[in-house]
Parts: sequence; structure tokens; C-alpha cells
Amino acid sequence: MSLKKNTIWNLVGSGSPLLAAAVCIPYTLQQLGAEGFGVLTLIWALIGYFNFFDFGAGRALTYEVSRLQTAMQDAIPESRRFAIHNILKAGLLLTAVTGVLGFLLIMGFAYPLAHEWLKITPAWQHDTKIALQITALGVIPATLTSGMRGALEGLGQFKESNINKIFLGFCMFILPALSIMMHGSSLWKITVYLVLARLITVAYGCFQLKHYLFIRDKFATTNLVAQDFGGIKLQIRQLVSYGFWVTVTGIVSPLMVYGDRFFVSALVGADKLSEYAIPQEGLMRLLMIPIAICGALMPVFATIASRTDLHQSYSSNLRRMAKIMAALCLLTLVAAYPGFTWWISPEFAQKAFPITVVLIFGTFINGIAVVPYTLLHATGNTKTTALFHVFELFFYMALLVVLTRQFGLIGAAFAWVCRVSVDWVLLHFAAQRLFKQTKPSLRDQECAS
Repeated sequence: MSLKKNTIWNLVGSGSPLLAAAVCIPYTLQQLGAEGFGVLTLIWALIGYFNFFDFGAGRALTYEVSRLQTAMQDAIPESRRFAIHNILKAGLLLTAVTGVLGFLLIMGFAYPLAHEWLKITPAWQHDTKIALQITALGVIPATLTSGMRGALEGLGQFKESNINKIFLGFCMFILPALSIMMHGSSLWKITVYLVLARLITVAYGCFQLKHYLFIRDKFATTNLVAQDFGGIKLQIRQLVSYGFWVTVTGIVSPLMVYGDRFFVSALVGADKLSEYAIPQEGLMRLLMIPIAICGALMPVFATIASRTDLHQSYSSNLRRMAKIMAALCLLTLVAAYPGFTWWISPEFAQKAFPITVVLIFGTFINGIAVVPYTLLHATGNTKTTALFHVFELFFYMALLVVLTRQFGLIGAAFAWVCRVSVDWVLLHFAAQRLFKQTKPSLRDQECAS
């Protein structure tokens, strides 16, 4: 398992779509206008990045598959392959069920979101409602994709995982522009293309995992009838045992990362959302570096048995992350205003730059917080992060409403910075407390709970 190689693939997967964003976003914004583009950012959040509806199953698959790989490294290949086959089927069944729940939820709320809650003008309401209904269909392949990505990363196949991510990232920005060129400024037609891209990704993910999904050998057939149903039940229980608290985080965390767009739209109007969402979108992409590094660290942390070695690895990666984020955020701060002026317009730069400055500070803190978050998940302490996020959700939403009403978009940005600051403090102290425990195993407490 090469940390450097896996990190590079994660960076390529997250970073290469920025090229498509740089080319396509100005055109899409110009054609849709501020309000139409604001609604598109909400659709992106739901179908592109908002892993709300996988309920933590993707992360649980990474954890369980990586541990299974280590535990069965001396087993015969057929036995290990069949064990992964069982847990993979259970995980994908779980993500399919949660995807259906997400479909029903968005379908049920499509009308009030479009016509009442998001303060969308009548000219866009009907188009938004249909787009949200189509988006609901896209939630199912989105959750399946999350499960497949989690399995691939658990297997150490970061190259294969990021091929899908690159494809989806390019589609997220290119397809809206192509749809506008061919069909005009129609949100629901844009959404159709985005859902089709998700379906293609699911099909390719099945191809990537075919050796584990579609077992035809003699070992599998002699065990399949007797063990399949009971095995899937056992594996689902195993995933939920780890994944229950990951599920809580999987619900709460996306609400705090991208769900604020819905609150901001409801409070200030969709026509102003682009001034907040575009800087946020860019800075979330900046976080691709800590996420890429920690995505590769997750299976590494999960297999380090020595508390001393784990502490050393955590401390060195935390220091490295602080240096990386400081350099990136400083460069972004210098380039933000001239970049917005050249890329979109001087008027947009003037409105978005103060918001961007505040969000950059929060991005620095958020990037560092990814390290203790990954450590806690890798050692099975998912309950800790979930409880933190539940507390933060209520704190953040209350603060978001108050500051946005009082100060507008800049207030929303300050609310987000306060939230990520609290998150960093809680996660770091939880990680330090973990190293001070005297019990022999870092995972004993989670197994006993």
C-alpha cells in the first residue's frame, strides 16, 4: 500500500475537474443568470457531492474491507475473495436502500422547495421543481457509487476509484454547459444529463469490482446457497455496527458542508446564492488536498497496531497538513480577487471577495481537522465524531440563521468559520485523549460499545 501513490491519485481525482470548472462555470453562469445558477449549485450539492443519503455506508465499507484484507492476508485467495464478495453485496444493498429513502424524501419535498422555501422567483419555479424530481432519481446511483468507491479504497485501488471521480467531476461542469448549448437554459434537462452520468458511473463501478461482485468459481457455488442470505444479514449487521455512528455523521456532515446553501437561499434568495456558492465551491475543491492525503491515510491508520507508531504518524501528518494548508490558503487569498475579476467579472469579484476571505480562514482550519477526523474513524471511534457533529449541527444552524439574517452572506460565512473552528478543537482533543488511554487496544472501547 503506497501512501504517496494513493494520495497522488486522490489529488488527480479531485483536482483535474477544476479545469472543466474554470472553462465552463463562467459560461453557465452567464446563460442561466444568478438565480438559475444558484439553483444549479443546489442540484450539484444533492447529486454531486451531498453524500447525505449513503448514510455512512461508503466509509463503513472502506473500514471493513481494509480490515478484512489485513486479517485474511494469509488465507487462500478464493476464501478472501468470497468474504469480500459478501461484505460488498451487503454494503451495496444497504446503499441501495438508503438511496431509495433519499429518492422518496427529495421527491416529496420538491414542490415546497421550488415554490415556497427557497425564495425562487415564479419564472424558475416550475423548472426547479422538475429538476429536483429528476435529481431524486439520481440519488440512488449516487449512493451506490459512494459504496463502490468505499470498497475500492478499502481494497487499496485508489487509481480505479479516482477514475470514476474524474469522470463525474468533469461531467458536473461540462454537461450543464453542453445541455445549455443544445437545449437552452433548462435546469431539468441539465439534471437529466447529470443523472445519466451517475448511471454510467455505477455501470463502470460494477465492471471495476466484477471479480468480487460476480463470483462464478467452485468455492463460491458450494457456499452460496447455504451462506448467502445469512452471510448478507451478518455483514449488514457488521457494517451497521461500525456504520451506525458513521451514518449519523453521514447525515449531519453534508448538511453542514453543503446544506447551508439551502438555508442561505431561503434567507437571502436564490439570486444572491452564487456570490456565496461559487467561492465555497472553489474552496471545497481546495480541501481536495487534505481529503486526498487522509483518504489514503484511512486504511494505513486502520492497520497500525502500535499506539506509539500511530501517535507519531498522526503528529507528523498533522504538522505536514498545517504547513500545506497555510501555503495553499495564502496563495488563494492573493489570487482570489484578480481571479474572480478575470474569470467572471469585476462586479462579482467586488461582492464575492469579502465572503471569500472569511471562507479561506475557515478552509485552513477545516483542512487541518481532516487529520484527527480520519484518525478517529480509522480506530473505530465513529461515535465520538458523530456526537460532535450532532452538537455542531444545532449550534451551526442556529448561528447560521442569526448571522445570515443580521449580516447577509458575510454572516453565513462567519457562521461556517465558527462551526469548523469548534469542530477542529473537539476532534483534536478527542485524538489526544485517545493516545492517553491506558487500555491495550485503541479499538477496544468501540468493540465493547
